[in-house]
Order: sequence, then structure tokens, then C-alpha cells
Amino acid sequence: MKRAAVFSLCSAVVITVSGCASGQDGSLDTEFHDRLVAFNTAMARADTAALDRQMADDLIWVIGATGGVVGKTQLLAAASTPQNPVPHFDVDSVRVRRVGNVAIVNYRRTDRRRVGAYEVSFTWRVFETYVRDGARWQVARHVQTWVHLPPATPAAVDSATLAPFVGHYEIDPSFIDNVHFEGRELVATPTGQKEGGHLVPVSESAFVPDGVGALLVFERDRRGRVTGYIQGYPDGRVLRARKTE
Repeated sequence: MKRAAVFSLCSAVVITVSGCASGQDGSLDTEFHDRLVAFNTAMARADTAALDRQMADDLIWVIGATGGVVGKTQLLAAASTPQNPVPHFDVDSVRVRRVGNVAIVNYRRTDRRRVGAYEVSFTWRVFETYVRDGARWQVARHVQTWVHLPPATPAAVDSATLAPFVGHYEIDPSFIDNVHFEGRELVATPTGQKEGGHLVPVSESAFVPDGVGALLVFERDRRGRVTGYIQGYPDGRVLRARKTE
């Protein structure tokens, strides 16, 4: 894997930590919450010696943003360079199930990074498998996925502003997106589906389907006419649709 991809991993895990365990499973949840804090604090401080002790030699770490896979050596190399400013990380909803010398851990993690006066945040659902090596638990598998959160405050956009977006959008000759009004809201219904996604506005031209989908932005030509839309997905795919009517 390219080094740039490994460093993108660090941007997701280099942190300062706060939060509390769920407590529902008593001491085991609390124990692993504290372990997560220790692991990520070591990551934030580029303390590779501490990280090395907490990782199994056959570690498999799946990068949430790309689906790429790195091992222990690559992760330690990426973690050896601290980031500035250091992101802040909140962990909660820790749940642990132990089966002998194996512990299955899942929790929710929110990464916060400040860029100037603006704060960027991502929330993840994380699943990890730990194995016990003597008296020490070590992480052996790590997988995470984005938790999509609806916009906190949808933009106020009137019907007159929304009206030019009504029409048919061709993704493929056999796949047409029908954007239309239902009440005062725009709804996009693809070919073959009876119900569409409500387009929640985040600006006058950008929308989030049902408040949780991939961001959709309508495009215009030099005369201001709507010509289509572009939609970007977390896996890097970019979808373009041409307005046909």
C-alpha cells in the first residue's frame, strides 16, 4: 500500500481521548474502554513502543475510509509521525464479549479535527478482536465504518429555488432518476423503485438523500440552467447524471 494511504489511516486514529464505557457489562466494558484510551493516546503521542505491546504480530487493520488493509509494521510506521494539530477523539457505547482468550469489542468513535476556526468531525462504528497473550490483551483485527448523521440544521430553501431541479436525470439509459415535488420537498425516485429519497437541503444546490446518503450537488451551465447533478460517495466513486428534461 502506498505510504499516503497509510498516513490517511493515521488521520483517522491519531487522537486525544475522552468518553466513558457503557458500563452495561460492568468491569469488562470499563477495562476495554480504558484500554482503548491507552491505545489511542499512544497513537496520538507517536509512542510506537507502547503501541507495539498492544498489537498482535499478525494484526490486520482495515482502513475505514478506503477499505485498504495494513499490518502491524505499516501501522507502526504511520504512527511514528505525530500529527499537528492532534485530533480529538470521543469513544462511547463500548460492548465486549469474551470467549476464552478472545474478546470481541465494538464501540462508537467520533474523531474531531480543527482546521483553523472550523471543526471537522466523523463518527465511526468500530469492531475489534483482541487475543490474550499471557497477561496482556492485544488487538488482532480492526474494522470500522462510517456512521452517517443527518444534517443538524437543514438549509431553508423555498419552492421557487427548488423548482429548477425538477426533471429526469440520466445516470445510464436504463437508469433514470425522477426528481419531483412531494408536498414542499424534492424527492428523487430511481427507475424501478416506487419510493424515492427525500432530498434534504444543506445549501441552495446541495442535498443529502434522506439526510444520510451521499452528498448530491446540482450543476448549472453558464446561463444558469440546471444541466445535471454530481454525487460523491465515501468510497471515492463520483456519479454524474445528465438532465434530460
